[in-house]
Amino acid sequence: MALQDRTEAVAHYVIARSDPNKLGAVKLNKVMWFADLEAYRRFGATITGQASYEKRQHGPVPNNIVRSIRRLEQNDAIVTREVPTFGGITRREHVWLKKPDVTVFSPDEVDILNEAIDWVCNEHTARSISELSHDALWDAAELGEQIPIGAAVIAPDDIDGDDIAWALGEMSRC
Repeated sequence: MALQDRTEAVAHYVIARSDPNKLGAVKLNKVMWFADLEAYRRFGATITGQASYEKRQHGPVPNNIVRSIRRLEQNDAIVTREVPTFGGITRREHVWLKKPDVTVFSPDEVDILNEAIDWVCNEHTARSISELSHDALWDAAELGEQIPIGAAVIAPDDIDGDDIAWALGEMSRC
């Protein structure tokens, strides 16, 4: 399965498995980030197939997630709606219309996704989960720069040039 298709499949699964009132766009990105980190820690590979995520204002974001969401909308698999929240902020939330194809995931991947969904959606606000994703590696990257998954799983301490070089080497092997 192609990288774009894996990212789309993960996004669809997370949207279908989550309460739309608890899963806006920020939390969707964080579920995918933390699930990929955990999968990489356990198995040396991400669920989405992504080797890196893009640094954005609210934390790491899967590459081409906007394209994946649009494709899901075009295929009538999900619908996206703007919902006003407290404080005058609008949250973009997604609602599933078609069941996702779970056959593309291993049982271990489904378990990791479910754990990430439950943790992000039930124990965090969008703000608190964003802040949690702003670690030393995120701080070291510029907006729009790629954050290698391999580097993100090594340690929450200061990241140095050797760590980045190792992660880039791991990415090139994928």
